[in-house]
Amino acid sequence: MKNQTLFYLIVYDLPDNKAANKRRKRLHDLLCGYGTRTQYSVFECFLTGVQFAKLKVRVEKLIKPAEDSVRIYVLDAGAVRKTITYGSEKPRQAETLIL
Repeated sequence: MKNQTLFYLIVYDLPDNKAANKRRKRLHDLLCGYGTRTQYSVFECFLTGVQFAKLKVRVEKLIKPAEDSVRIYVLDAGAVRKTITYGSEKPRQAETLIL
């Protein structure tokens, strides 16, 4: 199935300096286009393989691995169903309407 999506949990931590603040803003804006921000530096994304490949390339170009930390956890549908949340909704894929 070509359009199958997986659930990605993306967590990042960048240093507190002027250059990293610019990268943080760019990373935040980038991730907003791919998923839902659930905490300050945590995004939940349902992505196809193509979407993930594009996102991965863009993240790799944006960050400085010697200074920044970005973790991407790839979870299957079973892990999403087993997610326990307090004070917020469970992760769910937004409905897509094709007109």
